[in-house]
Amino acid sequence: MNLDVCPKAVFKKLFYLIVVLLFLNILGLISKFYFGHDHVYGLVSLFDFDTEQNIPTFYSATAILCSSLLLFFITFTHKSNGCRYLGWMGLAVIFLFLSIDEISSIHERLTKLVRPFLDTSGLLFSAWVIPYGLAVIVFVAAYLRFLIRLPKNIMFLFILSGMIFVLGAVGLELLEGHHYELYGSADVTFALFYTVEEFMEMLGMALFIYTLLSYIESEFGSLMITVNKSSLEKLNN
Repeated sequence: MNLDVCPKAVFKKLFYLIVVLLFLNILGLISKFYFGHDHVYGLVSLFDFDTEQNIPTFYSATAILCSSLLLFFITFTHKSNGCRYLGWMGLAVIFLFLSIDEISSIHERLTKLVRPFLDTSGLLFSAWVIPYGLAVIVFVAAYLRFLIRLPKNIMFLFILSGMIFVLGAVGLELLEGHHYELYGSADVTFALFYTVEEFMEMLGMALFIYTLLSYIESEFGSLMITVNKSSLEKLNN
């Protein structure tokens, strides 16, 4: 059985899933701040955007991993066709690292090393934004020519999805860290910051997946996933 992967259909499904996760996170915040129930049989933390190792974290890590796999697919397809592929491979490795980071919170641990060393505070209270911010600048400089070579519509979507993701991951983190240093994390404003931050990261990644699928469709034809009947029978057994 062949499944035709439609970029628009995938993006819609991802967007609906993100909205559901956002809605459940907001319900948890309402329960926590307006009704004084911050547990509710573990459901609040299960969908809280600020909690690690839960469903939103798993979704985000999986979405980033899917981006990495699509990038590896583009890499090896270009390589087999004798085209340039190193830029795509670099992206694939970067997104593989970001997926691991999302699930293991490497950047949070980095804060504990950078903050005492640089004595950061204020907007730089979340000190991991310094090395990651520098990495973004280096990345943009290194990949400028790569972006220019892309088809115009794909280049635009690359930039748009990247801006949404980075503004959420780094931009909102600056405000969130500053607020945390001044007032802590036990108020609605802090919850609003991390909710918008995570939503922008998820939305940016969904748009990036759409971008990669659109590129695959335009360069190689529609992406087909073949499901072997015997494999299905094994799964059912």
